[in-house]
Amino acid sequence: MSETHPLSPANDSADDTNTTARLLRIAGPRAASPEQRFARVRSHVRAHWDASVRQQVIRRRARNGTVIMAAAAVVLFAVRISDDRINNASSVPDRVPAATAIPIAWVAKFSGPDGSARRTVSAEPARALAVDDPILTGETVETGDGGRLALRFSDDASMRLDVGSRVRVVGQRAVELLSGAVYVDTDRAPGQFEIRTPLGTARDIGTQFEVRLIGERVRLRVRTGVVELTGGRRATVGRAGTEILFSSAGEESQPIAPYGREWAWTADLSRAIDIEGIPLSIFLERLAREQGWTVHYVESTLAREAAGIILHGSVAGLTPSESLDVTVGTSGLAYRIDNGRLVVSRESSR
Repeated sequence: MSETHPLSPANDSADDTNTTARLLRIAGPRAASPEQRFARVRSHVRAHWDASVRQQVIRRRARNGTVIMAAAAVVLFAVRISDDRINNASSVPDRVPAATAIPIAWVAKFSGPDGSARRTVSAEPARALAVDDPILTGETVETGDGGRLALRFSDDASMRLDVGSRVRVVGQRAVELLSGAVYVDTDRAPGQFEIRTPLGTARDIGTQFEVRLIGERVRLRVRTGVVELTGGRRATVGRAGTEILFSSAGEESQPIAPYGREWAWTADLSRAIDIEGIPLSIFLERLAREQGWTVHYVESTLAREAAGIILHGSVAGLTPSESLDVTVGTSGLAYRIDNGRLVVSRESSR
Protein backbone atom coordinates (compact mmCIF):
# COMPACT_ATOMS: atom_id res chain seq x y z
CA MET A 1 0.00 0.00 0.00
CA SER A 2 1.01 3.55 -0.56
CA GLU A 3 -0.14 6.71 1.05
CA THR A 4 -0.24 10.16 -0.58
CA HIS A 5 0.46 13.12 1.63
CA PRO A 6 -1.94 16.08 1.23
CA LEU A 7 1.02 18.27 0.30
CA SER A 8 2.61 15.77 -2.03
CA PRO A 9 3.57 16.70 -5.65
CA ALA A 10 0.74 14.52 -6.98
CA ASN A 11 -1.94 16.68 -5.27
CA ASP A 12 -0.20 19.87 -6.38
CA SER A 13 -0.28 18.71 -10.00
CA ALA A 14 -3.98 17.87 -9.88
CA ASP A 15 -4.81 21.26 -8.32
CA ASP A 16 -2.82 23.07 -11.05
CA THR A 17 -4.73 21.23 -13.78
CA ASN A 18 -8.15 22.08 -12.28
CA THR A 19 -7.17 25.73 -11.86
CA THR A 20 -6.04 26.03 -15.49
CA ALA A 21 -9.31 24.53 -16.73
CA ARG A 22 -11.39 26.97 -14.71
CA LEU A 23 -9.40 29.96 -16.03
CA LEU A 24 -9.89 28.82 -19.65
CA ARG A 25 -13.67 28.52 -19.12
CA ILE A 26 -13.83 31.99 -17.58
CA ALA A 27 -11.78 33.53 -20.42
CA GLY A 28 -14.07 32.03 -23.08
CA PRO A 29 -13.12 31.31 -26.71
CA ARG A 30 -10.08 33.24 -28.16
CA ALA A 31 -10.90 35.94 -30.65
CA ALA A 32 -9.74 35.28 -34.19
CA SER A 33 -6.71 37.29 -35.41
CA PRO A 34 -7.58 39.88 -37.95
CA GLU A 35 -6.61 38.90 -41.51
CA GLN A 36 -4.32 41.91 -42.02
CA ARG A 37 -2.36 41.13 -38.84
CA PHE A 38 -1.93 37.52 -39.97
CA ALA A 39 -0.71 38.65 -43.40
CA ARG A 40 1.84 41.02 -41.87
CA VAL A 41 3.23 38.27 -39.63
CA ARG A 42 3.43 35.83 -42.54
CA SER A 43 5.19 38.42 -44.74
CA HIS A 44 7.70 39.22 -42.02
CA VAL A 45 8.54 35.56 -41.41
CA ARG A 46 8.90 34.94 -45.15
CA ALA A 47 11.29 37.88 -45.58
CA HIS A 48 13.38 36.73 -42.65
CA TRP A 49 13.56 33.21 -44.05
CA ASP A 50 14.57 34.46 -47.54
CA ALA A 51 17.33 36.61 -46.06
CA SER A 52 18.66 33.69 -44.03
CA VAL A 53 18.77 31.44 -47.10
CA ARG A 54 20.58 34.11 -49.15
CA GLN A 55 23.24 34.50 -46.44
CA GLN A 56 23.81 30.75 -46.32
CA VAL A 57 24.24 30.62 -50.09
CA ILE A 58 26.68 33.54 -50.01
CA ARG A 59 28.71 31.92 -47.22
CA ARG A 60 28.76 28.58 -49.05
CA ARG A 61 29.96 30.21 -52.27
CA ALA A 62 32.62 32.15 -50.39
CA ARG A 63 33.90 28.98 -48.77
CA ASN A 64 34.00 27.17 -52.09
CA GLY A 65 35.84 30.05 -53.68
CA THR A 66 38.41 30.12 -50.90
CA VAL A 67 39.03 26.40 -51.23
CA ILE A 68 39.43 26.72 -54.99
CA MET A 69 41.86 29.61 -54.60
CA ALA A 70 43.85 27.72 -51.96
CA ALA A 71 44.00 24.64 -54.16
CA ALA A 72 45.18 26.75 -57.06
CA ALA A 73 47.87 28.29 -54.85
CA VAL A 74 49.04 24.82 -53.78
CA VAL A 75 49.21 23.69 -57.41
CA LEU A 76 51.21 26.78 -58.39
CA PHE A 77 53.50 26.33 -55.39
CA ALA A 78 54.06 22.67 -56.23
CA VAL A 79 54.83 23.54 -59.84
CA ARG A 80 57.26 26.22 -58.71
CA ILE A 81 59.03 23.78 -56.39
CA SER A 82 59.25 21.19 -59.13
CA ASP A 83 60.74 23.74 -61.52
CA ASP A 84 63.25 24.83 -58.89
CA ARG A 85 64.27 21.25 -58.22
CA ILE A 86 64.76 20.61 -61.92
CA ASN A 87 66.80 23.77 -62.35
CA ASN A 88 68.96 23.13 -59.26
CA ALA A 89 69.22 19.35 -59.33
CA SER A 90 72.58 19.26 -61.04
CA SER A 91 74.17 22.26 -59.36
CA VAL A 92 73.23 21.76 -55.68
CA PRO A 93 73.03 18.07 -54.73
CA ASP A 94 71.74 17.10 -51.28
CA ARG A 95 71.27 20.73 -50.19
CA VAL A 96 69.33 20.95 -46.93
CA PRO A 97 66.94 23.96 -46.72
CA ALA A 98 67.74 26.16 -43.75
CA ALA A 99 64.18 25.82 -42.46
CA THR A 100 64.55 22.03 -42.18
CA ALA A 101 68.12 21.91 -40.81
CA ILE A 102 68.28 20.45 -37.30
CA PRO A 103 71.12 19.97 -34.78
CA ILE A 104 72.88 16.67 -35.46
CA ALA A 105 76.04 16.98 -33.39
CA TRP A 106 77.78 19.25 -30.91
CA VAL A 107 81.41 20.30 -30.51
CA ALA A 108 82.86 18.23 -27.66
CA LYS A 109 86.49 19.31 -27.76
CA PHE A 110 89.06 20.91 -30.01
CA SER A 111 92.81 21.43 -29.96
CA GLY A 112 94.90 24.09 -31.62
CA PRO A 113 94.62 27.87 -31.84
CA ASP A 114 91.27 29.64 -31.74
CA GLY A 115 89.63 29.73 -35.15
CA SER A 116 91.43 26.60 -36.37
CA ALA A 117 88.09 24.75 -36.34
CA ARG A 118 85.40 26.35 -38.48
CA ARG A 119 82.05 25.64 -40.11
CA THR A 120 80.25 26.93 -43.18
CA VAL A 121 76.71 26.77 -44.55
CA SER A 122 76.40 26.84 -48.36
CA ALA A 123 78.27 29.90 -49.61
CA GLU A 124 78.39 31.74 -46.27
CA PRO A 125 81.77 32.77 -44.83
CA ALA A 126 83.38 30.27 -42.47
CA ARG A 127 82.71 30.82 -38.77
CA ALA A 128 84.87 29.77 -35.83
CA LEU A 129 83.59 26.95 -33.64
CA ALA A 130 83.56 26.70 -29.86
CA VAL A 131 82.82 23.89 -27.42
CA ASP A 132 79.08 23.00 -27.22
CA ASP A 133 78.28 24.72 -30.55
CA PRO A 134 75.60 22.74 -32.47
CA ILE A 135 76.27 21.38 -35.96
CA LEU A 136 73.25 21.33 -38.28
CA THR A 137 72.40 19.09 -41.22
CA GLY A 138 74.08 20.38 -44.37
CA GLU A 139 76.86 22.23 -42.55
CA THR A 140 80.50 21.74 -43.45
CA VAL A 141 83.07 21.47 -40.65
CA GLU A 142 86.79 21.89 -41.26
CA THR A 143 90.04 21.99 -39.32
CA GLY A 144 93.17 23.96 -40.21
CA ASP A 145 96.75 22.77 -40.35
CA GLY A 146 97.17 23.13 -36.59
CA GLY A 147 93.75 22.16 -35.26
CA ARG A 148 91.73 19.06 -34.44
CA LEU A 149 88.07 18.74 -33.49
CA ALA A 150 85.81 16.24 -31.72
CA LEU A 151 82.05 16.06 -32.32
CA ARG A 152 79.44 14.34 -30.16
CA PHE A 153 76.35 13.11 -32.00
CA SER A 154 72.88 13.03 -30.44
CA ASP A 155 73.05 9.22 -30.06
CA ASP A 156 76.39 9.62 -28.20
CA ALA A 157 78.55 8.46 -31.11
CA SER A 158 81.90 10.28 -31.27
CA MET A 159 83.63 11.57 -34.41
CA ARG A 160 87.04 13.27 -34.45
CA LEU A 161 88.63 15.27 -37.26
CA ASP A 162 92.40 15.24 -37.79
CA VAL A 163 94.33 18.33 -38.89
CA GLY A 164 93.49 19.60 -42.38
CA SER A 165 90.19 17.73 -42.54
CA ARG A 166 86.82 18.71 -43.95
CA VAL A 167 83.44 16.96 -43.61
CA ARG A 168 79.84 17.74 -44.47
CA VAL A 169 77.14 16.51 -42.09
CA VAL A 170 74.60 14.69 -44.24
CA GLY A 171 72.31 13.20 -41.60
CA GLN A 172 71.94 11.70 -38.15
CA ARG A 173 74.34 8.85 -38.89
CA ALA A 174 76.13 9.94 -42.05
CA VAL A 175 78.88 12.40 -42.99
CA GLU A 176 80.72 13.08 -46.21
CA LEU A 177 84.52 13.19 -45.91
CA LEU A 178 85.79 15.84 -48.32
CA SER A 179 89.45 15.86 -47.24
CA GLY A 180 91.70 14.68 -44.44
CA ALA A 181 90.70 12.01 -41.92
CA VAL A 182 88.03 11.21 -39.35
CA TYR A 183 87.91 8.74 -36.49
CA VAL A 184 84.58 7.27 -35.34
CA ASP A 185 83.71 5.55 -32.07
CA THR A 186 80.17 4.11 -31.92
CA ASP A 187 80.66 2.10 -28.73
CA ARG A 188 77.43 3.37 -27.13
CA ALA A 189 75.46 3.67 -30.39
CA PRO A 190 76.64 0.85 -32.67
CA GLY A 191 75.50 0.13 -36.18
CA GLN A 192 75.43 1.69 -39.65
CA PHE A 193 77.29 4.96 -39.14
CA GLU A 194 78.40 6.03 -42.63
CA ILE A 195 81.52 7.88 -43.78
CA ARG A 196 80.98 8.73 -47.45
CA THR A 197 83.91 9.55 -49.73
CA PRO A 198 84.22 9.99 -53.52
CA LEU A 199 85.88 6.55 -53.65
CA GLY A 200 83.62 4.56 -51.36
CA THR A 201 81.47 4.45 -48.25
CA ALA A 202 82.51 2.97 -44.90
CA ARG A 203 79.72 1.58 -42.69
CA ASP A 204 80.40 0.46 -39.15
CA ILE A 205 78.97 -2.47 -37.28
CA GLY A 206 79.63 -1.22 -33.75
CA THR A 207 83.27 -0.25 -33.77
CA GLN A 208 86.18 2.21 -33.69
CA PHE A 209 87.73 3.08 -37.02
CA GLU A 210 89.54 5.77 -39.05
CA VAL A 211 88.87 6.82 -42.64
CA ARG A 212 91.47 8.93 -44.44
CA LEU A 213 91.63 10.27 -48.00
CA ILE A 214 95.10 9.88 -49.51
CA GLY A 215 95.23 11.12 -53.09
CA GLU A 216 93.12 8.78 -55.23
CA ARG A 217 92.77 6.23 -52.47
CA VAL A 218 90.80 5.93 -49.25
CA ARG A 219 92.46 4.28 -46.27
CA LEU A 220 90.40 2.41 -43.70
CA ARG A 221 91.87 1.43 -40.36
CA VAL A 222 89.73 -0.69 -38.05
CA ARG A 223 90.57 -0.64 -34.38
CA THR A 224 87.71 -2.75 -33.01
CA GLY A 225 84.64 -4.38 -34.52
CA VAL A 226 83.88 -4.65 -38.24
CA VAL A 227 83.55 -2.06 -41.02
CA GLU A 228 82.13 -2.58 -44.50
CA LEU A 229 83.71 -0.54 -47.30
CA THR A 230 81.86 -0.29 -50.62
CA GLY A 231 82.62 1.56 -53.82
CA GLY A 232 81.04 1.04 -57.24
CA ARG A 233 80.30 -2.66 -57.55
CA ARG A 234 83.00 -3.74 -55.12
CA ALA A 235 82.77 -4.32 -51.40
CA THR A 236 85.25 -5.42 -48.76
CA VAL A 237 85.14 -5.95 -45.01
CA GLY A 238 87.71 -4.63 -42.57
CA ARG A 239 88.07 -6.33 -39.21
CA ALA A 240 89.80 -5.28 -36.01
CA GLY A 241 93.54 -4.77 -36.48
CA THR A 242 93.27 -4.35 -40.26
CA GLU A 243 94.25 -1.54 -42.65
CA ILE A 244 92.74 -1.40 -46.15
CA LEU A 245 93.83 0.86 -49.02
CA PHE A 246 90.87 1.14 -51.40
CA SER A 247 90.90 2.65 -54.90
CA SER A 248 89.31 2.22 -58.32
CA ALA A 249 92.12 -0.19 -59.18
CA GLY A 250 91.51 -2.53 -56.26
CA GLU A 251 92.39 -2.84 -52.60
CA GLU A 252 95.31 -3.81 -50.43
CA SER A 253 95.03 -5.13 -46.88
CA GLN A 254 97.55 -5.49 -44.07
CA PRO A 255 97.51 -5.89 -40.28
CA ILE A 256 97.89 -2.87 -38.02
CA ALA A 257 98.24 -2.48 -34.27
CA PRO A 258 95.24 -0.91 -32.54
CA TYR A 259 97.51 1.23 -30.35
CA GLY A 260 100.54 3.47 -30.69
CA ARG A 261 101.49 6.77 -32.31
CA GLU A 262 99.21 6.24 -35.33
CA TRP A 263 96.20 6.55 -33.01
CA ALA A 264 97.56 9.20 -30.65
CA TRP A 265 95.68 12.09 -32.29
CA THR A 266 92.32 10.41 -31.62
CA ALA A 267 93.06 9.94 -27.92
CA ASP A 268 94.01 13.61 -27.57
CA LEU A 269 90.42 14.51 -28.53
CA SER A 270 88.71 12.03 -26.22
CA ARG A 271 86.41 13.30 -23.49
CA ALA A 272 87.74 13.34 -19.94
CA ILE A 273 86.54 10.29 -18.05
CA ASP A 274 84.35 11.18 -15.08
CA ILE A 275 85.73 9.00 -12.27
CA GLU A 276 83.51 10.24 -9.44
CA GLY A 277 81.74 7.26 -7.88
CA ILE A 278 82.77 4.62 -10.44
CA PRO A 279 84.81 1.44 -9.79
CA LEU A 280 88.50 1.41 -10.69
CA SER A 281 87.87 -1.50 -13.08
CA ILE A 282 85.40 0.59 -15.14
CA PHE A 283 87.84 3.48 -15.36
CA LEU A 284 90.61 1.16 -16.57
CA GLU A 285 88.36 -0.33 -19.27
CA ARG A 286 87.32 3.09 -20.56
CA LEU A 287 90.87 4.44 -20.60
CA ALA A 288 92.16 1.30 -22.29
CA ARG A 289 89.50 1.59 -25.00
CA GLU A 290 90.59 5.13 -25.88
CA GLN A 291 94.23 4.05 -26.07
CA GLY A 292 93.65 0.77 -27.89
CA TRP A 293 94.93 -1.29 -24.97
CA THR A 294 93.58 -4.43 -23.33
CA VAL A 295 93.42 -4.73 -19.53
CA HIS A 296 95.24 -7.67 -17.99
CA TYR A 297 95.24 -8.52 -14.27
CA VAL A 298 98.22 -10.50 -13.04
CA GLU A 299 96.01 -12.30 -10.53
CA SER A 300 92.34 -13.18 -11.02
CA THR A 301 91.51 -11.82 -7.57
CA LEU A 302 92.76 -8.39 -8.64
CA ALA A 303 89.85 -8.03 -11.08
CA ARG A 304 87.37 -8.44 -8.21
CA GLU A 305 89.34 -6.05 -6.02
CA ALA A 306 89.45 -3.40 -8.75
CA ALA A 307 85.67 -3.72 -9.17
CA GLY A 308 85.24 -2.99 -5.46
CA ILE A 309 87.48 0.11 -5.36
CA ILE A 310 85.33 3.24 -5.82
CA LEU A 311 87.08 6.32 -7.17
CA HIS A 312 86.49 9.95 -6.22
CA GLY A 313 87.73 13.26 -7.55
CA SER A 314 88.69 14.10 -11.13
CA VAL A 315 91.39 13.31 -13.70
CA ALA A 316 90.39 16.10 -16.10
CA GLY A 317 93.43 17.63 -17.77
CA LEU A 318 95.75 14.72 -16.91
CA THR A 319 97.58 12.55 -19.42
CA PRO A 320 96.79 8.80 -19.48
CA SER A 321 99.95 8.06 -17.48
CA GLU A 322 99.15 10.75 -14.94
CA SER A 323 95.56 9.55 -14.52
CA LEU A 324 96.82 5.99 -13.98
CA ASP A 325 99.30 7.21 -11.39
CA VAL A 326 96.50 8.95 -9.52
CA THR A 327 93.89 6.19 -9.66
CA VAL A 328 95.89 2.96 -9.59
CA GLY A 329 98.70 4.29 -7.42
CA THR A 330 96.40 5.58 -4.68
CA SER A 331 94.49 2.26 -4.68
CA GLY A 332 97.50 0.28 -3.45
CA LEU A 333 98.06 -1.33 -6.88
CA ALA A 334 100.63 -0.99 -9.64
CA TYR A 335 100.49 -0.93 -13.46
CA ARG A 336 102.66 -1.06 -16.56
CA ILE A 337 102.11 -0.78 -20.30
CA ASP A 338 103.43 -3.83 -22.10
CA ASN A 339 103.00 -4.13 -25.87
CA GLY A 340 99.43 -2.81 -25.95
CA ARG A 341 98.43 -4.34 -22.61
CA LEU A 342 97.60 -2.41 -19.44
CA VAL A 343 98.96 -4.84 -16.84
CA VAL A 344 97.64 -4.41 -13.29
CA SER A 345 99.48 -6.00 -10.38
CA ARG A 346 99.99 -5.67 -6.68
CA GLU A 347 102.30 -2.89 -5.62
CA SER A 348 104.74 -5.35 -4.00
CA SER A 349 105.23 -7.21 -7.32
CA ARG A 350 105.96 -4.10 -9.39
